[in-house]
Amino acid sequence: MKEVAKFVDNWSYLKAELAWLDRVIMRTIAKQRQLNKEIDRISRNEVDKATSHWWKGFITLDPPNGGTQAIYRPVAGVCASRYGDRIAASMEESVNLTIPILCDRLKLGKFERDLLVLCLAPEINRRYEKLYVVLNNDESSCRQPTIDLALRLFSRSDAEWRAARAVFSPKAPLVKTKILEICPPHTSSQTLIARSIRLSDRSVDYLLSEDQAVESILPKPRKRISAKPPEP
Repeated sequence: MKEVAKFVDNWSYLKAELAWLDRVIMRTIAKQRQLNKEIDRISRNEVDKATSHWWKGFITLDPPNGGTQAIYRPVAGVCASRYGDRIAASMEESVNLTIPILCDRLKLGKFERDLLVLCLAPEINRRYEKLYVVLNNDESSCRQPTIDLALRLFSRSDAEWRAARAVFSPKAPLVKTKILEICPPHTSSQTLIARSIRLSDRSVDYLLSEDQAVESILPKPRKRISAKPPEP
């Protein structure tokens, strides 16, 4: 039986996650550019562009007649343990893999795990800021991931989108523990999904560390004060 190659340290694990994120981003940008090209070819005015989400489902974009053949394929579903065997082998050797440990401690799902990778990436390499500007595809030139971007990248159905949106509620683990910060709205009319998201500084320090304990970023449990028995 072939021996599973373990991660030698947390950094090598994070590099593997960034390589996965790169593939997701490149496929998404390819799809986005193709759709923009098709919309620009058919649209007659700005109203056509603004309503493209509606009409592009009814108008056939025919490659033989000037369209372009789709080069994007949706990213196949990944299991909750993307590097399951390698992570397990690393844990047996007491390698501190911060994202898997945090996910296990807070019982996080795969969307939340991917969200951690998405938000950590620009803390490692600023080129992700430029990629997020392209992916956010709006006039704000936001250099941080937005809730909308996370939902578009990692949700493959309406049901997944609705379930994933709940991750950003005040009572959800990442928000409740203040690991994930939802930035204030730029205007009073800005929707929740248009807001940018980031990791707290202490969370970034933990996720990049090799030996920091996960307890360092989790709230300490409150001590329950028992009521004093009545005096005789």
